Amino acid sequence: MDIRDMELDPYDYYEKYLKSQLKENATAFFDDLVKKTNTDVGKCRQDSKKYEKAKENDRKNEQSLGRWRFLQGFLIFFAVLGFLVFALSLSMIITKGAETGSIIALVLSIVVALISLLVIFLVTRKKILERKKLDEKYDQEVDKWKYQCLRNLYPINQEMAEDDFRTIVRKTTQAFVLDDRLSPEKLDLMVKAYQYDPKIGEKESLLSCQSGNIDSNPFLRLRVFRNDIRNKTYSGSLTISWTERVGSGKDAHYVTRTQTLVATSVHPAPFYSTYTAVVYGNQAAPDLCFDRRPSGLARDHDEKDVERFVKDAEKEMKERAEKEVARGGSFQPLANTTFEAFFGAYNRDNEVQYRLLFTPLAQQNMTELLLAKEPYGDDFTFRKINKMNIVSSLHGPSIPDYSPDMFLGETDLDVLKNKYVSTIESIFQSLYFELAPILAIPLYQQTDAGKYTIEKTGRHVSDYDAECFANAMDPSAFAHPDSSTPQILHVQYRESQGESDLFAVSSSSFRGESRVDYVSMMGGDGCVHSVPVPWIEYFPLTRTSELLVRKSDVDRSDYRKLMAEKEDFFQEKQAYREKLLSKKYFGIQLEDGYNYGQQDEEELSAFLSSAHGKE
Repeated sequence: MDIRDMELDPYDYYEKYLKSQLKENATAFFDDLVKKTNTDVGKCRQDSKKYEKAKENDRKNEQSLGRWRFLQGFLIFFAVLGFLVFALSLSMIITKGAETGSIIALVLSIVVALISLLVIFLVTRKKILERKKLDEKYDQEVDKWKYQCLRNLYPINQEMAEDDFRTIVRKTTQAFVLDDRLSPEKLDLMVKAYQYDPKIGEKESLLSCQSGNIDSNPFLRLRVFRNDIRNKTYSGSLTISWTERVGSGKDAHYVTRTQTLVATSVHPAPFYSTYTAVVYGNQAAPDLCFDRRPSGLARDHDEKDVERFVKDAEKEMKERAEKEVARGGSFQPLANTTFEAFFGAYNRDNEVQYRLLFTPLAQQNMTELLLAKEPYGDDFTFRKINKMNIVSSLHGPSIPDYSPDMFLGETDLDVLKNKYVSTIESIFQSLYFELAPILAIPLYQQTDAGKYTIEKTGRHVSDYDAECFANAMDPSAFAHPDSSTPQILHVQYRESQGESDLFAVSSSSFRGESRVDYVSMMGGDGCVHSVPVPWIEYFPLTRTSELLVRKSDVDRSDYRKLMAEKEDFFQEKQAYREKLLSKKYFGIQLEDGYNYGQQDEEELSAFLSSAHGKE
């Protein structure tokens, strides 16, 4: 089958081609990094073996040291016990006379105590000192070979770049394309051509944004940090005791009872979570809206589970259709009841466009995704609002975004390679199966985006990328000093100065103050007790800061060299605070109220250009 034809069947395309092709390309890419850095593979492996040997020697020595210490502690116990028995026996002999048992106890106890002391001073103490010296030696060996292994792999870590993942994906498939950056113009296109609302919720902040295209149609993949205020249940306890008389007459006696009273108190508190979503624009079926959620089918389902699920859903569909007809609605189930049951978009509002979108091939593709047990099963929501499509998965938040820093600290070349390839596989798989529900609809891939004229704004950085950049910086750069919770950041574009865009960054967080509720509870003693329940009262905090962001093609290695050579540039500029190079952008936090002008822009441009001769 031709690769282009396979792309119209996203699940088979992944299983039969993409999975193996991606692994091959990721492996080849890593091998190229090794070659490009002239890394001596044989030396890396030899040094790794020496490092592992040093760690093993250190581990065995620590185990031996632990055993000798345990033995010494055991002997000290017997020595102390021996002297106690000796003193007790001697006391009994003095007070009651030299009885045979007392004499035997006296002799045995002093013998045990003395032998224990002799072994401690002549054997265990010496062995412990020897092991301690060896421990220092082995620790030095471990540090030495760890440093050497890190040094061997350092050039590879330095050569890794933010673009690596996109480069590997680009080589693997053309089913979708990932952008280097989200331009302000592309975000504007989403708004004007597809009626996308770019406003992020007041209690949400963008952690990352990956833009791209499926054919000519744009998509955004967002990772969002969210704050919700919900009731939190706090608990506290109080242990009480009382005396009761039990029995009667001669059998009467008193017993002490204890009881732990546990009380709860409910108060509002901030909760934080992360979710991911793919936002995709397409002109096909422009008047159609629907919302589907995971069916709840277990990953380990069998054919009988599927049959039962469909049978139950058919009853629901029939009842819904009858109600819709009675009130003049248009809902009519498709002939493919398995698709209808598991996709479950019963709230669709345009039957004609729904059938236009979900052709028999689209139904087949979607059903295959929904019933697949691997890699994630049916774990996605799919919401269509006219020209916008939003897909969110349950697995997305647990899969990190690609970063070269993920691989720092590895000491074994083969382990680093396996980790690199498996990480690329995991991230690609997560992204692909968030796009798969869109790729499953052939009409989307056959509908061209058309031509749109987008006015140039003079800006260089989109609000989305600026907000992601702010979240990548040190959190303390923008947080209110009294904050005791994570923060929600929002950026607002202010102006451009040369190649740099200036943003206001608002931080929202909370200050927590300890409180105590006293909850009245009846105890088993028949009395009412006040049980303390500690809780925290939260007060909102806000802070506004200044951020400069500009596009930059300076790579990590050149940037680090630049910082090492010319860090005094930032020290001289007291208004330049936290700085960062990330995701093809360079940015600095400016001192509150600092008026960044043309001279500053010229100095900063010259500074960055010195990294490799050009910005």
